[in-house]
Formats: sequence, structure tokens, C-alpha cells
Amino acid sequence: MPLNPKQESILNDKNAILALDRSGLFEEQLCFPDNLRKAVARAKSIRLPNEAKIGHRVVRYGRVKKVAVAGMGGSAIAGDILKDWVGSEVRVSMEVCRGYHLPAYIDTDSLVFVMSYSGDTEETLSCMVDAINRGCKIVSISSNGALRRATETLGLPFIQLPKMAAARASLPYLFAPISQLLAKLGILPSGKVDRNMKATVEVLNELAQEYAVEVPVEKNFAKQTAIKLYETVPIIYSCNPYRSAALRFKDQVNENCKMPARFDVFPELNHNEIIGWEAPNEITRRYSLILLRGVEELPEVRERIEVLKERIFTKKAKSMVEINAQGETKLARIFSLIFTVDMISMYLAVLYNRDPMASEIFPLLKHDITERLGTLKRLEEQIQKLALST
Repeated sequence: MPLNPKQESILNDKNAILALDRSGLFEEQLCFPDNLRKAVARAKSIRLPNEAKIGHRVVRYGRVKKVAVAGMGGSAIAGDILKDWVGSEVRVSMEVCRGYHLPAYIDTDSLVFVMSYSGDTEETLSCMVDAINRGCKIVSISSNGALRRATETLGLPFIQLPKMAAARASLPYLFAPISQLLAKLGILPSGKVDRNMKATVEVLNELAQEYAVEVPVEKNFAKQTAIKLYETVPIIYSCNPYRSAALRFKDQVNENCKMPARFDVFPELNHNEIIGWEAPNEITRRYSLILLRGVEELPEVRERIEVLKERIFTKKAKSMVEINAQGETKLARIFSLIFTVDMISMYLAVLYNRDPMASEIFPLLKHDITERLGTLKRLEEQIQKLALST
């Protein structure tokens, strides 16, 4: 499909792009590889205590049989990446908890990463209360807010996030501490972590140059793809090792572009989602299809994708784009997809003339309702009582 000259002109105007992005999210996004390098260096110096005392209970940071990441939105995606990367290789269970409570099986043998960029995410604070009551080993990761205050009150490990434009931009600083601490605990081989991180930074450095704002549309895959997705509803499909990248793309389109999107994963989507493509063409022509692909695809999945491309997707969707994972390691390939879809969403926001940070709904949900219900205050009071209990 030929690209639209008007849209090419918009995405080739560097000054207009940066003027729209008043918070500097473009700059932070393109600094992703450097931020990941810095985050790894910082994380290597983190030390867990042997134990911590909460009220009458002593929590020992030794044997870990389960790992949970409690967070919401851009703060939780680090847990999804972790599961995609090593969930099928390690002998501990890994859970990402998006909600007010931890699963019942999270207990004293569990290490719980309580993560909130702002520190004022009520669902995450509620999970922290759960973790305290169950005697879990807790590590908090945040920039400030109620989570920092609660962690300091309890005397638990706290990892400080740098100030950034948004939670989604802080992903390098959210992910690096998790992987490094799991290596220190012997859950992940330290050599594997170091090799994967090094390979990831290398491939992201290359991509950051390719997707830079000053690189014109004709040489910039992220800009080209944004044009193809413009004025459509993106439908994102991946296979399981890249589920986190598909979820990230959906979330980034939602937050940066203020547009709907959806994602699904092979092979499960072959048993339900795919039937939806039998809808009339006047409906499916509103969709663009994005396939996230890589060497981790099983042969059975690859064959089905190729058949569906030929028989269904190219005939039903308005446009179809394949994004191939790059890099020498599995983690590098996952992050190559994530960085690519991040940049596509940023350029798509420009085409919609949207400031990627501005939002009308977030203030309503995160402030008006939370303050009216008094949830954060109540949770902080609960944590204070737990800290003083005897």
C-alpha cells in the first residue's frame, strides 16, 4: 500500500513532532537503550537484607519458591517480560498480579515485587497489605508517593526510580532490578542475565538510531508502520514468547494515541479469536493487523500463521504489518519488539495530533475517584498499624 504524502510530511517535520510532545516522552523513549544500561549498573549494587521485621513477624530473604510482581499498567509490564523470558526455564512459579489482591498461594516462600512508578497506585498498595499479612519477602520499586512512605515505615527494601515523564518510560528501571535480584538469589544464572542484558542494549542502540525523529519516513520503519495503522483499530497478534510485546503495543496505542486496540496470542487465538475474521469486510476493513514474529515461533504456529496470512489477513484487514524480532538472545528479541512498537505508537500519536502524555480520563480515575473513596489513606493507615503491631 503506498504511503500518504501528507502523513509523510507530518512525520518528517522534527520541530512539529517535538513541539507536540511537551513532556519530552520522545527523548526519553529514544534514550531507552542508555537508560537500560544505566539501570543495569544501578541494579548490580542493590543488596537484599538477610531479614526484616514487620511488627512481631521476622521475614527472611532467603529461600524463594515463588515470585510475584504486583503492579498496574506500565509498572506491571516488567513482570510480563520476565515470564516471557524465563517462565518456562526456572523452577519457581512466576505471577503478575494486576488487581487489589495476591493469589492465595503467595505465601512466606514468595518474593513479591511491589511496583508503582507514582507510588500512589491503590491496587498495588492493597497487594502490599496482602503481602505483609502473609509474611512475604517484599521489595518495593517506585519513584515516590504512598508506596515509598509505606516501605520506609516498614523498613523494607526500597528501589528508587528516577523521575521520568511517565511510568511506561521507566520500563528499563523497572525491569533491571528484578532480573538482577533474581540472579543474586540464584533463581536466574548471573551469566545468563549479563549476556542477555548486553545483547539487549546492543540491539536497542541500533534500533534507536533507525527510529530517531530526524530519520525520514523512507528510511524509518516505525514511521512507515504508523502511517499504515493510521485511522484503523490495531489488532496485534504474537506467539507466546512475545506476549508481553503484544500487550505493550496495545497499551501504548491506548495511552499515547488515545485510541482503542486489542491483542491476542497464538496458538490460543486459533481456537476462538480467528473466527471473528469471518465478519463482513466493511467491519474488518477498519482493522489493521500487526504480527509480532521471531525465531521462537513453533513450526506448528508458523505454518498456521502463513496460511492465515494468505487466506484471511491480507484479504480482510485494511493493512497488515509483520514485525520481526531482532537480537542474539531471547531477551534482546523481546525488547527489540517492545522498543519498535513503542516508537510506532509515538509516531502514530503524532499523526493523530495527540500529545502522548495528555489525558482527560486518567485524572478522573486516579485522583477524583481515589480521593473521594479515600482508598490510599485507608491503605496507608493499615500499613502503619501492621508496622506497629506486636
